[in-house]
Amino acid sequence: MEEGKSTHDLSPARAQLPRWMPLALLWAERAVFFVVGVLLFLAALALAGRSLQLLAGLLSGSVSDTVSSTAQFLDMILLILMIVEIAYTVSLSLRGAMLRAQPFLIVGLIAVIRRVLVLTVQEVRDRGAATGPWVSRPNIELGVLALVVMVFVVAIYLLRNHEPMHEG
Repeated sequence: MEEGKSTHDLSPARAQLPRWMPLALLWAERAVFFVVGVLLFLAALALAGRSLQLLAGLLSGSVSDTVSSTAQFLDMILLILMIVEIAYTVSLSLRGAMLRAQPFLIVGLIAVIRRVLVLTVQEVRDRGAATGPWVSRPNIELGVLALVVMVFVVAIYLLRNHEPMHEG
């Protein structure tokens, strides 16, 4: 090896980067994650307030379409759960913990359940208006979504039993 040359061949531009730059980028990343986490929790709180209004309307009997209003309330609650699960994942990132697949599977499972809820309410409303074939597009979609739910549940079960817990 020639004298004065290191074992690492750095380009002149890379050799001149300040050492503080990676640390600054790490803190910038954490600041963005923090802001996103706060916004997610604020959105969840706003939705919780709205869902309380929906629940009050349901309990007072002032709602004209109980099935639709109940579905809307449940949809809102499931959306809140999705947001909180995503915010939890963001908080894990802030703590520097290793990200796991399980929170994403839970969010996916909740999203599928929300879609099932919407399809079921639409199907109940449409069935009351007219009779049609039993094997309709919404029924096929419900069947596929049921399979997706089973896949998510099995994946979550397997991850819970075979993945070590990394909580930060």
